[in-house]
Amino acid sequence: MFVKAQILIAAILTAGTLFAAIPDSSTPVTNVIFTAFDTETTGFSPKNDRLVEIGAVRFCGGEILAVTNWLINPGMPVPFYATEIHGITTEMTAQAPVFAEVFPQFVVFCEGSVLLAHNATFDAGFLRAGLERAGIVPPLLIIGDTLPLFRRWFPQAKSHALEPLSVCLGVQGESYHRAAADSFHIIHIFNEGLKSRPGMTIQQLECDAGGFERLDGRNH
Repeated sequence: MFVKAQILIAAILTAGTLFAAIPDSSTPVTNVIFTAFDTETTGFSPKNDRLVEIGAVRFCGGEILAVTNWLINPGMPVPFYATEIHGITTEMTAQAPVFAEVFPQFVVFCEGSVLLAHNATFDAGFLRAGLERAGIVPPLLIIGDTLPLFRRWFPQAKSHALEPLSVCLGVQGESYHRAAADSFHIIHIFNEGLKSRPGMTIQQLECDAGGFERLDGRNH
């Protein structure tokens, strides 16, 4: 199945599809397609722990375009302390597909968009570790980190974690610490920040976020 995943990604690349690209610097942010995504894991170490869930939401100009979520079989028990955070148990992941099966679907879902993740270093680190273990070459995916972005946009907030920040801004949801739910929280906070920044361009967004990164580690 690892080989099948690599073949699928290679086939899309060969066909000339660009998974993600930075739009022209003057493009208004409201015209850009984004994919907010989040991951849940068995712990904090990309080397020793594994992904158990990826959630993603495509949106543009305040409109939700698509929503998806994958449970992932980590090939190891889900520790009780991780379950206490996200509610995902070993039993829930037992019949789920492994990372190498899920990742190509995630790539296709993200095609043509700029990704957003909160504390993106964590999520990207787990994706890269999973790709390395699966023998899959990282595709071109552009990721913006909303943690430094929201720190810049909302300096008055006491905490910039998703839950307290969304409560502070009055855009809180019903649940937290599940991948799809947290992806929506990113979007709600992001859209709240744009209200006071009409006409913001993608270049300005990249600057406020401290730059964008590529999943393959190269400069974009």
